[in-house]
Amino acid sequence: MRFSSLPPTSSPIVKSLCLPLLTSLFVNICLPAHADSIAKIDLSALPRTESPNLKRVKPPANPRVFNEHMRPDEIAKLPIPEQLPKLTAVLLDLEKGSIEERTVKLKAKTIADLVYVRGGSFMRGDFTKLAGFRAVLTPNMDDKVVKEITLSDFWIGKYKITYAEFDVFTDATGRKRTGMEHDGKGRHPLIPAGAYWQEAKDYCQWLGKITGYPFDLPTEAQWEYAARSRGQFFATATDDGNWVYGRNTPKDAQGDKIAEKYADTSDRRYAVGLFPSNPLGLYDMAHMTWEWTNDWYAEDAYEKATTQDPIGPTTGAEKVIRSWSVGNGQIIGTNIWRKSSKPIPYRKNFHRQYVPDDTYNAPTLRCVITKN
Repeated sequence: MRFSSLPPTSSPIVKSLCLPLLTSLFVNICLPAHADSIAKIDLSALPRTESPNLKRVKPPANPRVFNEHMRPDEIAKLPIPEQLPKLTAVLLDLEKGSIEERTVKLKAKTIADLVYVRGGSFMRGDFTKLAGFRAVLTPNMDDKVVKEITLSDFWIGKYKITYAEFDVFTDATGRKRTGMEHDGKGRHPLIPAGAYWQEAKDYCQWLGKITGYPFDLPTEAQWEYAARSRGQFFATATDDGNWVYGRNTPKDAQGDKIAEKYADTSDRRYAVGLFPSNPLGLYDMAHMTWEWTNDWYAEDAYEKATTQDPIGPTTGAEKVIRSWSVGNGQIIGTNIWRKSSKPIPYRKNFHRQYVPDDTYNAPTLRCVITKN
């Protein structure tokens, strides 16, 4: 099954011919009517300020894990962080009012949450040797072709997309809400929304429809460049490039206690923005469940990639997912570790049959606007 990677049906970006495609998600595939129909979008109103932490915080010479071996009584004393009241209020307000009012509020929040990522060149892949690290960052072979990649400017969402935001999209487009399995025990308005890949992509492109900006899922290269704070040698997307359990990432038992406040998920999802951002200003890229990217996965993708704004293979069986899941154990190297998932993840049921996984266990997302 192939999925659309083109602008939404009524996007101002492109005049398109839309063909209904019968899939399990009942989506439309849109084809450009003509190459000249692509319009130049005015991005001058978008923010271009950069976090001062980009200059102040430098990658550690040797990234480390701190507080790894904590006694149970020490873990019990770790604080339970709270989401900023202003962020909570904005998210909960998205549930109130008519769908038109909710859409207007979502549009405003989406633009306000954009973080400017100045383009440039970086060495993508396992940069262990280049950085002079003593420890190996990943044991994988699919990230060992380290090649200079150049990216254009883009803007990316500060947070993973929550159910409060994703519900506006599904309600506005007449779709079934995601995460509703098992009486919705795995969903909460403040935690990252689970969605299949096409649903995630449709959300981002729907943002393009309501804002006039070319929103989409990030490419794998964009995701890594942003997680590494413009491609620096940050092995993980915490505030200082180290794991400091209890301060910039949750310890397992602490994460369980935090997640219990919100929902019952296998990957311990909790409210977005509880722990410090990376130096670029992006939250939760180092932990709290996987994020979809636009790219198809291929083991040799890095070797075959173009050096300017690569978009990954043209076809494939699985999509690249990035970030990290608490259930996989916390490690240094999450900024470069590649994972993949079928666009509709599957699991074995009690009858040992493969069935689509519950959406609340599916990866989440954040969206980007690309200058070119």
